Amino acid sequence: MEHILEVMPPQEYDRPNLEEIFTFLDLAARGAGPVELHRVDWPQVRVKLMGMIAGAFLWYEYQLQRELCLPGDSRNLILDAWAHRMQPGDTILTFNWDILHESALWRRNKWHYSNGYGFTCADAPQDAPSPMRVLKLHGSVNWGQRDAQDCTPAIEHKADFFLGSTDADDTYRRAAGTWNEGRHLIIPSYLKDLSTNRLLVHLWNQAGDALSTATSIVIIGFQLHPADALARYLLATRLLRNHQNPFITVVAPDADNDHWPAFFDDIGIRFRRDHRRFEDWVLQTAPS
Repeated sequence: MEHILEVMPPQEYDRPNLEEIFTFLDLAARGAGPVELHRVDWPQVRVKLMGMIAGAFLWYEYQLQRELCLPGDSRNLILDAWAHRMQPGDTILTFNWDILHESALWRRNKWHYSNGYGFTCADAPQDAPSPMRVLKLHGSVNWGQRDAQDCTPAIEHKADFFLGSTDADDTYRRAAGTWNEGRHLIIPSYLKDLSTNRLLVHLWNQAGDALSTATSIVIIGFQLHPADALARYLLATRLLRNHQNPFITVVAPDADNDHWPAFFDDIGIRFRRDHRRFEDWVLQTAPS
């Protein structure tokens, strides 16, 4: 990794772009790109790094949940306002792996893991349908697949993050063993072949349906990187198919740091930019 960071130093010290690094290493494994791999079995190392990333995200989330229990934490107000804004039938499309959204929504009884991820959880209560969906198009740190054909992965660590839930007896044996290759389902690379994972194909189809029928779309915290061709294609094709003329808002204070104006201009769709920070926007627009 030291050699790799010498070839591709991060723009911000000690904060490398994980997706960029994985992309270059995936290219190197195919014999292309600026990085040469010597004596490294990247496919095997890749799986271990994905497991390390998932573990780090889960630990950070666990620490955050503990801090949120402290009185006076301003983040509680923001998360509660965000959860309060969500209504039954809403769909969140996210490319992040963390579980912040669903943890906040769970606390407000706005979401349930039973089917709120876009698939049915095998050990979920039968009488607890989710009011809304959180579709995680690049996977999640708390999903563990048996293999790439598994469309109902185990949702792990429910007892830690969804208060009142319990974990299946084999949850920790799955993670420690080889049922899910010792990792969770995340995709930290711009080179994504979704066709190799049946669950992700289903989730992207659901996301496309949501974009095609939405009447209101709010975009938050997503720069639409030019290298993320799959996301750009999904958005462009499905928004053009939407005949509802949806009201599209991009919440971002700095217009110079994203690619939305050029994208919407290319596909001929109008949008409105809200220059407030997310914190200010959600606190000021949450329904009373």
